[in-house]
Amino acid sequence: MYEWELRGDAAEGCTSLPVCPYYWGSSVQKDLHDGKDQCEATFTLRIDKGHCKDVLVEGLKVGIGFNTPADGRHSGNPWAAILYVDAEANEKQFYALAEIFKTSWARVGIFSKIKRAQIVYTKENLGKSDQYGYKYKIECVGYYKLETEPLVTKAGMARFISGLEEGIIYVGKSTINRFNDPDLPRGKWDKPGMSNVYFPFTMNPAKLDWVP
Repeated sequence: MYEWELRGDAAEGCTSLPVCPYYWGSSVQKDLHDGKDQCEATFTLRIDKGHCKDVLVEGLKVGIGFNTPADGRHSGNPWAAILYVDAEANEKQFYALAEIFKTSWARVGIFSKIKRAQIVYTKENLGKSDQYGYKYKIECVGYYKLETEPLVTKAGMARFISGLEEGIIYVGKSTINRFNDPDLPRGKWDKPGMSNVYFPFTMNPAKLDWVP
């Protein structure tokens, strides 16, 4: 057993057209970002099963609001970000989740702030299995709101792409995509119709990235 491990469901909403080109390894569409190779997004994770040593964190949520570097993904410059930890977390749970996600995010940047927030996470199954896709209604109260619908084939099956390392990433688009937190450098947007990705996730000391 790992010292800590998290399993659950994750959803992202960003300010690039579907599918976000960061998942393809290409530049972000500059015409959408004032001529700059940059993007803004949120990730929200619902932890269905999880522990950190003897601290259980099942049922809690975590949100991340972030900016990619203004001069491009491959610049090596840090990604600005804020971490939002579920207001339902007790003190031990809060610090356990903060340390896990600080360690994970350290590969690309640092959190300028870590805040408590009420996080609402609703996932609506559109069929009998993952293959039909999901709608999401997510709100980090006081900071951001995201509602999405899946992209589907003519047969109604959910579209997906290969994961960055393993598994698959389902793709959709936002119908509501609002963010407002002045503590993030590019911390205000209202851009529905942009890219959404969603997938089951696993994190542990051997796999710090939640993206499949």
